[in-house]
Amino acid sequence: YSQAVASVIMSDDDNHINYYSTLPPAIRTKLEAGAFASLCDHLRDRSDAVQNIDLMALSGFCRNCLAKWLVLEARKLSAELKSDKQEEDNNNNNLQHVIQALDALGYDETAEHVYGCAYPEWKKRHAQKASDGQMDKYNASKALHAAHDKELLAVKAERPSADDDDAVLDSSNSKPAAAVGAAASVSAAASNDGAESSLLSNVCCEDVESAATAAICRPTTSSSAKPAVPPPSGEMSVNVGILTVSDRAAAGQYETGDLSGPAVEKTLGLLVDGTNNGGGTMTHHVTHKDIVPDDMDAIATKLKDWSAPGAPDACDLIFTTGGTGFSPRDVTPEATRSVLDKESQGLMAWLSSECSDGQPLAALSRGTAGMRGNTLIVNLPGSPAGVTQTMAVLFPLLLHAVKDIKSV
Repeated sequence: YSQAVASVIMSDDDNHINYYSTLPPAIRTKLEAGAFASLCDHLRDRSDAVQNIDLMALSGFCRNCLAKWLVLEARKLSAELKSDKQEEDNNNNNLQHVIQALDALGYDETAEHVYGCAYPEWKKRHAQKASDGQMDKYNASKALHAAHDKELLAVKAERPSADDDDAVLDSSNSKPAAAVGAAASVSAAASNDGAESSLLSNVCCEDVESAATAAICRPTTSSSAKPAVPPPSGEMSVNVGILTVSDRAAAGQYETGDLSGPAVEKTLGLLVDGTNNGGGTMTHHVTHKDIVPDDMDAIATKLKDWSAPGAPDACDLIFTTGGTGFSPRDVTPEATRSVLDKESQGLMAWLSSECSDGQPLAALSRGTAGMRGNTLIVNLPGSPAGVTQTMAVLFPLLLHAVKDIKSV
């Protein structure tokens, strides 16, 4: 391999070296697998904003196609391994178990990997009824739609037993799909100019080297090119509380577990890193995390406990996520107002205006923000994508507010 690379590099056509072509096939396959995983992560993080019907109308494929392509690759790999096995004429039990697992792999399992949870659960949580306009675009794009061979997609073998699974998989290197979904990277929405910028990936319009080390992107801004809010100067340490408000999450009914609370924590870490990479000096500590149902008293009690004046473990900043919509059970803003000393209506009005450029439904959030004692409390939406977008917009302002409160 080294000699092959050297021969390419030393060729007369030095200005047109394609280093990708010099890589061994196994390495290229790993790179492509990583890109596929990033695509799945990108789509998981935009489950509410990017519907399957829109993907089909634009590109001719959707999340379901990705799951089906995984099954087709499993069938192809199984056939290759069977051919290799015949040529070698050996009785490698491990190889036989791998082939059986590949043949037993079906759409339901690959869809769970792509979606980050079982497809029916994803559909229940994120799918929206298609509008007439979406249906028109979908029907007009049918010539682009990917076709899938149902016979190839059919399961070809019984599932291996638990003992067989142990022979195939090293549990230290494998993750169930639910774990993958819960740990999916939460990419803040990148922006260039344009209303659709909140859907951009974490590398779009970014220097790829910088994006590889700091996967944090700019918040959505309108075409008026408003100036960015700089972070406050000087050193800063912030104690943070993260409260997920959800009946179902509190009852443990989500197969993936709570996704919004971890999205807050992950995005917060990325934003702090981005601030420090830009010359800031900031540390943060998540001192409180919990999940409560959509109940006024439960929410208010937690907010009071975490912001108790004079308490040594009181939070400087509390994020709630969930319960800000129009459902009868959505009471987070009301519970928050019941404990606030001062409400900040302007902050949330500005947030709604900023986020509505890229996501008109952002205006439907009823979230509020304000102070209780020396603690700033902020309501965020209940979806990971909404969490990421709103935090990216709010973060610089929140730092200024917290610094003002701490200076008293």
